[in-house]
Amino acid sequence: MRLGMTLLGIATLAACTGEIRKAVVQDGATLYRTQCATCHGPEGHGDGPAAAYLFPKPRDLTKAKYKIRTTANGELPTDCDLMETLTRGIPGTAMPSFAHLAAVDRQALVAHIKSFAVIEEEGRTINLFERFGRPRIIILEKEWPATPELMRKGAEVYRTQGCAKCHGDSGVGDGPSAPTLVDDWGYPIPPANFTRGLYKGGGSPSDIYMRFTTGLNGTPMPSFETALTEEERWALVHYVKSLERPGRPEIPAQKSQIHVAAGRVKALPRLPFDEAWTGVPATEIPLMPLWQRPQAPDVVMVRATHDGESVAILLEWEDARIDGLQLRPQDFPDGAAVMFAMSDPPGHFTMGEKDRPANLWHWRMDRQLDMAKYWDVEDLYPGMVADDYPLAFGPKVHRPIASAPSHDPTFLTAKGAGNPAARTERATPVEDLNAIGFGTLEPQPREAQNVQGRGAWAMGRWRVVFIRALATPDAKDVPLPPGRAVQIGFAVWDGGAGDRDGQKSVTFWQVLDLEP
Repeated sequence: MRLGMTLLGIATLAACTGEIRKAVVQDGATLYRTQCATCHGPEGHGDGPAAAYLFPKPRDLTKAKYKIRTTANGELPTDCDLMETLTRGIPGTAMPSFAHLAAVDRQALVAHIKSFAVIEEEGRTINLFERFGRPRIIILEKEWPATPELMRKGAEVYRTQGCAKCHGDSGVGDGPSAPTLVDDWGYPIPPANFTRGLYKGGGSPSDIYMRFTTGLNGTPMPSFETALTEEERWALVHYVKSLERPGRPEIPAQKSQIHVAAGRVKALPRLPFDEAWTGVPATEIPLMPLWQRPQAPDVVMVRATHDGESVAILLEWEDARIDGLQLRPQDFPDGAAVMFAMSDPPGHFTMGEKDRPANLWHWRMDRQLDMAKYWDVEDLYPGMVADDYPLAFGPKVHRPIASAPSHDPTFLTAKGAGNPAARTERATPVEDLNAIGFGTLEPQPREAQNVQGRGAWAMGRWRVVFIRALATPDAKDVPLPPGRAVQIGFAVWDGGAGDRDGQKSVTFWQVLDLEP
């Protein structure tokens, strides 16, 4: 049986056994504009407004070079391959799952995506999918089980084929060639870190075997169909699987529209390690790094509950260290955010969009530290002195640098203008914001900042709790009446890895169910 048919499962059989009808192309155009154009661009060139915030860049669909396929090296994917990618997403990347769309809608998207792959030849416009016809499909005859002998052979294949040049001796993606790798468009592209057990085309042995056989079109990852025997490819599969670190989460697909239950309790847990959280079920949701790197948090655990008056949401994820102060240009704090859709259907899962706004609750560790004491540059360099402002203190004198709260706001222009980023007194480490797309993020006025929260780090994990009243008088706050389902998304920032602004790990839209 064709491997793509085996893996897809939830796609309709029609999508795998026949070509998707041309009549749905027009239907797909509307879906593409709302679901795909933000990243891939209105004409499929990979130049949407989100492209500047993504690494690697979104695929240029006009080139018809697809990584995840069941077809031979260099060939086009089948409709079933494209359908599977839309259904499963691409784990470890910003490509989400569209499994929440009806199968017929995904079929329409496939047809429209294929329509981008055109060339001009002798005055005619030719679609590449029509020109090259049916590709050669790789057939999976059988799956070879892992044995000690096959594992030893796999280690030898890994060495002789030069896999370590890109993926490193231990498979963490740190080989000597890794910094020089680029895709067919000239963009840097990081090699996979096998220890994470996170694979773009799926992490089962059959999935990995298919990638070794077909290669990843448009990338430096070659096909080993002719270079290695079937036995050698299976040996390599099992050796690579052996490099995965124990306890890693299994992420065969991205997640969309997962329901997070917010049950009702008598007493709301208000601290990250409140014992009451142990009785609240946790929902594991894969994270999508918008800016890929060898190490990144793979999942976020979400818990939610309410007491009829307020809601509490707890996020938990892995982070090896605390990054709090942001006093130098190279320093960035750890952070987390909850985002709510303010429209139905929701806007884009990154920042909403025009006419489909989003309400965000954003926690940062530096803001939490500032609540106890405002941290300023003199805390980092306590021995520094400076010439004071003559209009503030009279003649110039040398004296130790004073912290921002003691400065005359006249000479701290951001503070004097009331810029919320320059506040030196904070009532909460969580900021209540709104957005209608990239570059539109705007904090609510100080009097409307009504979200409380707190983060705590222990044993390599952050736990951050967000609390807000279910009902507020502010029209820019998402209403959270009990008995309602709300579209919700999550994001985390690892400051030590350089995360800031749009460089973060996010989820697609999920669903928060508030118990009546």
